[in-house]
Amino acid sequence: MSLGLLRNYFKWINRPYYVRYKLGYLFVCWFFQRVLRIHSEIPFLIHFTNKVQGFERIEMEDEVVKANFLSSGGTYITVFDGTTLKIGKGTIWAYNICIQTGNHKPGSLSEYDVASVEIGSNCWIGNGAAILAGVTLGNNVIVGANAVVTKSFPDNVIIGGVPATIIKEISDREV
Repeated sequence: MSLGLLRNYFKWINRPYYVRYKLGYLFVCWFFQRVLRIHSEIPFLIHFTNKVQGFERIEMEDEVVKANFLSSGGTYITVFDGTTLKIGKGTIWAYNICIQTGNHKPGSLSEYDVASVEIGSNCWIGNGAAILAGVTLGNNVIVGANAVVTKSFPDNVIIGGVPATIIKEISDREV
């Protein structure tokens, strides 16, 4: 069966955020999700190595974000009850990122501090970055690889480090 016939048979393959992927890759992710039932509650394809808890509390503005769930493996996202994760339009991320809306309370491993996370539009989150509860990232923020983001940052900055700090401000011409 040719690629064109497969794309006609499986209409979901023709969605704009799937067209750039090879059919074998799409099939592997589909098999894990729809046959083996890993993340079967998510209505679009995601990479089979991702771990997503509380998907129903994630708010996404566009298809680019959905494509990142498929292309970026090792993503770990936990959205606790009573919180939300908002991801702005055009935001992308690399492999192995971690976003959590809850942390253990100091001195008590059975209790959590929870707070929503908001990521602005056109952000880039580098490989291995961690974004913790209560963080708000502005628009056009670049998060460096392996950064641990524990506080909020404004628009048009590059951040990195442990804990993350502003490395550079981006001018409007650079955006």
